[in-house]
Amino acid sequence: MINKFVKTLKEDLGLVDFIKEDSQLNAVSLAAGNIARYDANIDNFDGGNLLVTIIRIEEESTLKNFPNKRLVKSGGAYKVDKRYPKIHLNYYLLFTSILQYDKAVAIINRTIKFFQQNKKIQFESDGDNLELNLELYSPTFEQLNNIWGMFGGKHLPSIIYKARVVALEKDDEKLSAIVSSIDSKLEHYE
Repeated sequence: MINKFVKTLKEDLGLVDFIKEDSQLNAVSLAAGNIARYDANIDNFDGGNLLVTIIRIEEESTLKNFPNKRLVKSGGAYKVDKRYPKIHLNYYLLFTSILQYDKAVAIINRTIKFFQQNKKIQFESDGDNLELNLELYSPTFEQLNNIWGMFGGKHLPSIIYKARVVALEKDDEKLSAIVSSIDSKLEHYE
């Protein structure tokens, strides 16, 4: 999923081209990678100097209780299609620039401006059409310290976005008959 998301940002939406519009930022490349594996002695980490790292995945609890049944017409009769409930996920995406500090801050600034204009990202991954709704996430100083402590303690210019996935659903249809009459005579239950 993350590789398709990064490919969509690069090729379809032009995040890298948008960042390169600033004349001093002409050597920007975007890649998905684990920032915890970054080593300052490597010039071009995983093919990119603006890295996207998933730092957390959570289920959206407020959208958990929607019904998973719907009425469908099958062969002239109505049936109930009972599926597994949809899963609504939130991905916390860390965008980190690993260039020298002044350029890294400029890249993060241009990234924020890009996502100000492009809050919804649509792409296909594993046969599913996904839509991510991005919103800026601002952790507290303590949370930020814990995040960068988890990645080795070296803080780099970065920004975190909370990406809400519209819905993931297994596409298996399970049709069952509708209850059309109820017999209320007690002698049938003895």
